Amino acid sequence: MRSAGTVAELVQRQWGDHRPGLRHEDTVLSHHQVASGAAARAALLADLLPAGSEPHLGVMLDNTPEFPLWLSAAALAGAAVAGINPTRRGAELVRDIMHTECRVLITERAHLPLLDGLALPGVRVLVTDTEEYAGLLAPTPGRNRATRSSPPPGPEPGCCSTSPRVPPVRPRPPCAPRDGSPRPAGRSSTTSVSGVRTSTTSACRCSTATR
Repeated sequence: MRSAGTVAELVQRQWGDHRPGLRHEDTVLSHHQVASGAAARAALLADLLPAGSEPHLGVMLDNTPEFPLWLSAAALAGAAVAGINPTRRGAELVRDIMHTECRVLITERAHLPLLDGLALPGVRVLVTDTEEYAGLLAPTPGRNRATRSSPPPGPEPGCCSTSPRVPPVRPRPPCAPRDGSPRPAGRSSTTSVSGVRTSTTSACRCSTATR
C-alpha cells in the first residue's frame, strides 16, 4: 500500500471507506464519515476566513470527535492549527489567541466561561455543541460550498457528507518582519461569549483505527 504524501492526501484516501475509523464513547465514525466531516468543516473555514488574512485556526476542545475532524479539516484547507490551552486565563489566554493570529476559534460550551468578557477583535468563535454550529455545517441550497449529500446512517451530529477535494483556503500573504514592525491592522469587530461551566483538557485522545 502506497504511503500518503501529506495529511490532506491521507484524509482524501479515506473517502468511500466505510470501515470503523474513529471511536469515542458510544460514537463510531467510519473513515468515510471522518473524511466527509473534515471536508464540510474545511469548506466552512474557507467561508469564514476574512479575505487576505492568515489561514490560522485556533482549537480549544476536549477529547471529542470534533478535535480530529478539525485537524483533518485544516489539512484539507491548507490552514495552520494553533492549540489553545484551556488552562490559561484572562490576558494570557487573549495573548495566545491573538499572537497566533487566529481568525476562527473552535471551542465548546464547557470552555465558554474562559472566554466570557474577553475582547477578541476579528476572531469568529464557533461553539461545536450548539444548534447554531450544526446549522452552519448543514447543506444550504445556493451556498458556494462543496457539494454535499445526506450523511450516511449513524454519523456524529453535524458531520455532513461531501467530497473531500474542497478548494484550498486563500494563499497566505507574506509574513510581516519579526523585528517588532507592526502588522497591518485586521478587522476591528469584537467577540464576547459566555457559557455555563468550565473544564480542562490536554491533547485529543480519540481512538482512530489503523488501515
